[in-house]
Amino acid sequence: MEKFTDIENKETEPKLLFKAILMRHEKTEYTELGPDLTEEGVRGAIETGQKMKEDGFLSNKENVLSFYSPAARTKGTSDLVLTEADISTENSRSVDMLGPTKVIDAKEFERHAVEDLDDDPARIAEDFYTGDFHKNHPEIIEPHLKKKERLYRAMEYLIRSIIKNNKEHEPSVTQVFAVSHFEIITHLVDDVFGIENTGYRSPSFGEQVKISAFQTEDSEKILLKVSFRDMEKEVIFNRETRSIE
Repeated sequence: MEKFTDIENKETEPKLLFKAILMRHEKTEYTELGPDLTEEGVRGAIETGQKMKEDGFLSNKENVLSFYSPAARTKGTSDLVLTEADISTENSRSVDMLGPTKVIDAKEFERHAVEDLDDDPARIAEDFYTGDFHKNHPEIIEPHLKKKERLYRAMEYLIRSIIKNNKEHEPSVTQVFAVSHFEIITHLVDDVFGIENTGYRSPSFGEQVKISAFQTEDSEKILLKVSFRDMEKEVIFNRETRSIE
């Protein structure tokens, strides 16, 4: 894992600001009805919650903020995971910035997926980030860079809120659990680990990205320790530009 040399110096060691789990929703029927999960998706969410209870990454179960996108499948996933992890859902709320891709012309989007991409999930996922269709046709679908902006805007708002709260109350380490979609989370994964290492490896249903965030001497730069699958890396989140360095 890459390290910044000054982190070894205890006098300049960054202060832990928050710990977060960013998770893709479990397997869905895409009906937007009820929890919108398949039986397999329900089982997966239950198993994930049980594992979260055991692994201790979110150690204080009484102090967890949870967020999910407006989609039914993300709330269904979040509720099941938190219940199994013995984490209260009272502090859970929907956040538009974590929502799925906004489709303006559903008919044309479906045609593109079926006729141009053979309705292949892998090709569709890659097309979200490499295809011209998702870059230059806002009249059909939300450009993928707009989704990255949404994700990092949400991160900045979270950081700002935590810092403000710590100034007004006794400082504590905030813990966050958030459920979103592959087309949102993949931006973070690729920005941190590099496309050459990920190949746009979108998170599978139920996969998680774990983040530990630290304040540094520069108030505009937050150190992120990120883990995904078998990869770990330290990067800087630039609050001013809302980007990963």
